[in-house]
Amino acid sequence: MNLHNTNRVWLVLFTALSVPLFSSLTSAFVPISPVSFSFSSTVDRKHDYCEYISAPEMRLQAVRADYPSNNPLVTLTNTYKKLTSEHYLTMAFIQAGILASCADYATQTMACADPISFGHVASMATVASTMSGVMNAIWLRKLEHAFPGTEVKEVVAKTLIHAIIIATIINSAYLVAVPLFNIYLYPDAVGASAHMPPIDPSVIFAAWDVDEFITLTKLEILMFIPYNTLAFKFVSPQIRPLTHAAISATFNVAVSAVTLGYFNTWCEQASHLLG
Repeated sequence: MNLHNTNRVWLVLFTALSVPLFSSLTSAFVPISPVSFSFSSTVDRKHDYCEYISAPEMRLQAVRADYPSNNPLVTLTNTYKKLTSEHYLTMAFIQAGILASCADYATQTMACADPISFGHVASMATVASTMSGVMNAIWLRKLEHAFPGTEVKEVVAKTLIHAIIIATIINSAYLVAVPLFNIYLYPDAVGASAHMPPIDPSVIFAAWDVDEFITLTKLEILMFIPYNTLAFKFVSPQIRPLTHAAISATFNVAVSAVTLGYFNTWCEQASHLLG
């Protein structure tokens, strides 16, 4: 696939993956189709009016059910919300895995890797879908139950807990598991077979590096503390796994660069350009 076709593929993937995010955030502002009510008598009119103002949310849901929108964006948003309600962890798993795969492939493409290490792509997808996807979705739900609400105190508590505890665990998982999986579960070498790594801490934690951990922690602070401050305040808990996965896709470009050894080179090139 040449570079032009690759760019077209990435554009299509980005568009397809971005639609649920932006549509979810804007669906609350979609106008409801107008509807008229008729009442048979003054008594019925008073009764219905009192019922209407006493249960506005039930009435709103009934109107939406009876008068579905023809807007495809609204239809897509409603379908996505239904899937996340019924399959919360499954959707978090799929979203994180797809976005991480795209981010890793993009990183290798930008670094002109030849050939592309699809074993590394699979390793990133595995760690992202389990840690940034399922486990993060569980932790976000637990945080919301422990600190419900959007007041300053609750937002600060959830943001700091996520940044100090949860992000540390996820970043360490990337540094440890991605190289490990790439060697043992998804080897790139021709003729190599997948097998479990030895149960030896020196082997399992061989790729964990303090400098790389500090680098990822700095990026985490710069990206996710501002994001989580806004997300815990304004984003519905039901779609936070998607918005978090979308932000993580950008972060995963840096994770891929670190685990592939590109990050320091990129920083040096950026410093040279900035002069």
